Amino acid sequence: MMKPKPPLCVKALPLVLAALAGSTALAAPPPPVGGGGDVIEGHAQATEGDTLLVDGGEIKLYGIDAPDPGQTCQNRRGASYDCFAQATKELQAIVQDKIVRCTTKESPPKQRRLGVCTVEGRDVAGIMVRAGWALAYTALSPDYYSVQVLAMSHRAGMWGGRVEAPWLWRDRQAALEADATGKPKKKPGGQP
Repeated sequence: MMKPKPPLCVKALPLVLAALAGSTALAAPPPPVGGGGDVIEGHAQATEGDTLLVDGGEIKLYGIDAPDPGQTCQNRRGASYDCFAQATKELQAIVQDKIVRCTTKESPPKQRRLGVCTVEGRDVAGIMVRAGWALAYTALSPDYYSVQVLAMSHRAGMWGGRVEAPWLWRDRQAALEADATGKPKKKPGGQP
């Protein structure tokens, strides 16, 4: 009797993991996404794990999403912690006492200004994703997905325990609020 073949995804997994492990593109954050726009430069203050105040203007880091106020995660031992506060703290450590340079991107109406920010030539959003304190927001851009895969495989930051994607957390909170108030639910997608 012939032995059944494993599914293709199981056979391909070692090849995918080997390619990811050997990829130099995954070893460092991707280069800034670029695109035209205003350049804002100065010292920055983290207001969220994916948002900076630079020279008095608020910039949401393009292509990533970090935990929202009130969102909690679980560490390796299953204990809850304030991952919003931790992600904000991590972003502040990256920009602390350094000059941050942001190039704004075209932003959807009624949303915060988006930008690609660098510090000492390094992509801030990529650093956050690689450290496991922000997630690639693939609905907007695929730019940081491979970096997130690396962070997940190393159990970096939030990936050391359990984390709910911020957009899913926002959708769940909106549904709970709608159920409690009787108001219609907002559209899914939890846009940051």
